[in-house]
Amino acid sequence: MADSTNGRTDPRWSLFGTDPFPILLGDGLVAGSGGVGELVAPHNRQVVGRFSVPDAGQIEQAVTAARAAVDGGAWSRLTGRDRGDLLRRLAELVEKHADELAFLEAVDGGKAISGVRSNDIAVSLEALDYFASRASFRAGAAVDTGDPVVHHRSRWEPVGVVLEILPWNGPLWTGVQRMAAILAGGNAAILKPAELSSASFLRLAQLITQVGFPPGAVQVLPGPGRVVGEALVTHPGVDLVSLTGGVQTGAHILGLTAASIKRTVLELGGKNPNLVFADADLPSAAMWSAIGGFSNSGQICASGSRILVQRPVYDEFLAAFVAHAESFVVGDPLDPDTQLGPVNGANQWDKIWEYVEIGREQATVLTGGVRYDDPVRRDGWYIPPTVLADVAPNCPAAVDEIFGPVVTVTPFDDTAEAIRLANDSRYGLTAGVFTSSLATAGTVTDSLAAGQVFVNQWFGTGGVAIGSQGYKQSGLGGVGMEKYLQQKNVFTRLT
Repeated sequence: MADSTNGRTDPRWSLFGTDPFPILLGDGLVAGSGGVGELVAPHNRQVVGRFSVPDAGQIEQAVTAARAAVDGGAWSRLTGRDRGDLLRRLAELVEKHADELAFLEAVDGGKAISGVRSNDIAVSLEALDYFASRASFRAGAAVDTGDPVVHHRSRWEPVGVVLEILPWNGPLWTGVQRMAAILAGGNAAILKPAELSSASFLRLAQLITQVGFPPGAVQVLPGPGRVVGEALVTHPGVDLVSLTGGVQTGAHILGLTAASIKRTVLELGGKNPNLVFADADLPSAAMWSAIGGFSNSGQICASGSRILVQRPVYDEFLAAFVAHAESFVVGDPLDPDTQLGPVNGANQWDKIWEYVEIGREQATVLTGGVRYDDPVRRDGWYIPPTVLADVAPNCPAAVDEIFGPVVTVTPFDDTAEAIRLANDSRYGLTAGVFTSSLATAGTVTDSLAAGQVFVNQWFGTGGVAIGSQGYKQSGLGGVGMEKYLQQKNVFTRLT
């Protein structure tokens, strides 16, 4: 297995530049005055680039520019069609520079470049197209007031200045999707990429300057959450804070916004149950379960990381599932044959290995769980797909969101027990059901405490247009474009 990223002969390495990535402030790219952050490649733990961090004065400038954009500025005067045209123009640039964006995401985020091309780029383009079309149309309503001379109508209006805090596990597609919804609704967007894996979105910021957005409509300010993030979250000029991230971070942000009753939207994590019944198509269930559990090395909030299998087919399912886990090609993110790359960051790597050791003590490690020592993977944050079997429901590996390529498998006896085990979690993001019975599928899906349920598959198309809200601690505050809008009711007396 060769490592194509060691010899930097590929001209795309120049995308990281010699100077730090700039920030997008107002309508131009400028150097941040608050210091410099490092971009570290997970495949070998080496610094591959740097990015600028704004200081307090530049953060103030950004909020001022955003407020001016929505409070009577050029951005607020554009029609929905105008906003849609700008998003379509950005889509053309994303498509034109797709290879560059995929390269940056693969190197800086450790994601297999084949997956970035087929998923992250594709979803980004789909989101830009979808929200461009929605920019011209916002559904309203009219009701009979009971008074023939009083007319009612409702309309949706932009919230104003929106701060979007992006996750590190999918910075490009999540950032593009959120940004497109914010802008389509007529809001100004301030986007804060995560400290990890920000290169692809910072390259996107460079492309944004070529589109022609009015000043302040969209700005990109990377940096530490405790510095840049908190300054933006608590700024009185920001009308809405939206986060895609972990529960702990979400709780912290809620604490910061509580005093001012600022609108806060949280899309958080999950420890998602995947229920496999005895009448399921086991080869299909094993295949989809492997995709759901290990895609992006398990670094997806919607991963099916907690599998529950009915006892009569428990051993048969495990054999097929382990075979799929062992078939994944784990290696150099730039190798087109790679399916799974390294996990992102030393803290994440250490945390995952801690849970593997818990599984070794309290369960059975059927595959994985051993550190790589080959020349390509030993120097990176690589973790093999790991299957923990016979896991007790209260084992920390089955309770906590590990966010890595570690899947637990637990047996169950009947439908009632399966539902009880599935719902015994503080999370409620996604769930899966594998069965050949429509009656079982209907009963179980109706009983699962999750905002999104997959039946006889895992993941699916249509996610851009069909926003899903997590239950319990997995979500708060709405989804899709509507979470960035507010409703106004107008009552007009006709005489």
